[in-house]
Amino acid sequence: MRSFPQAFRWSILGLFAYTLLLFGCGQAMLSDEYLANRSKKEFVKMKEKEKVSSNKSHQQMIQEIGERIAGVAQVDLPGTDWEFVVFQKGDANAFAMPGGKVGVNSGLIDLAAGNEDEIAAVMGHEIAHVALRHSNKRMSQAIGLGVGGVILDVALRNQSSTDRMLGRAAYGVGSTVGVALPFSRENEMEADHRGLYYSAMAGYDPRGAISFWRKMEAKNKGKRMPQFLSTHPNPGKRIQFLEGKMDHALGLYRQAKQARGERPNR
Repeated sequence: MRSFPQAFRWSILGLFAYTLLLFGCGQAMLSDEYLANRSKKEFVKMKEKEKVSSNKSHQQMIQEIGERIAGVAQVDLPGTDWEFVVFQKGDANAFAMPGGKVGVNSGLIDLAAGNEDEIAAVMGHEIAHVALRHSNKRMSQAIGLGVGGVILDVALRNQSSTDRMLGRAAYGVGSTVGVALPFSRENEMEADHRGLYYSAMAGYDPRGAISFWRKMEAKNKGKRMPQFLSTHPNPGKRIQFLEGKMDHALGLYRQAKQARGERPNR
């Protein structure tokens, strides 16, 4: 296997460290207003391109869950123009965009078997991503990695074509595994934490998060990537993390149910 000269290897490592220092901290470079406007336009395109579910009961359920969670999250996202849409797609997925545009796939509703507590756990998680400004941080990081790639091309211009190819490959793998993926996993855990509390404070049983991730674990058994190369924590670690936050979440849930004049689940 071909290897780089030692000085060349240190040059790539130095460039990678420089990019990390400049952009790896995830400072917000893009304003909330810019991202909200951009997301609004993209969401319109998405609704034109993707099939929107015609199931009125599903849409009504997602609208109600979304409004309740958004009411709690409003303290972090004041003045947000929320919109909740069910897409007719088989994969169990959901997303929330800056500016309050939220999509839920019909496959997620099917996997949860219509369990509102489980669906609320996922929606709370996705809305938490927006509240925590993760989109700003990820896009800033992407800009940083792009700048690093440009600098690398300049640094490699006097190397052989083979060395240029290997150098770009080394930087690509290093930037993905060393910066982007761990940052993404950290985001996921932060969104799990806050999202759990959002759904509980909206009056949904937070134990739905545990039962949902157990379903996901069973559904994807044998298909997961190693956690080291995954942008999401594996379901087992995710469940362990959520269980550690459950006592407080249950307290919030019971308070919310009492305020609504409803009896909490035992």
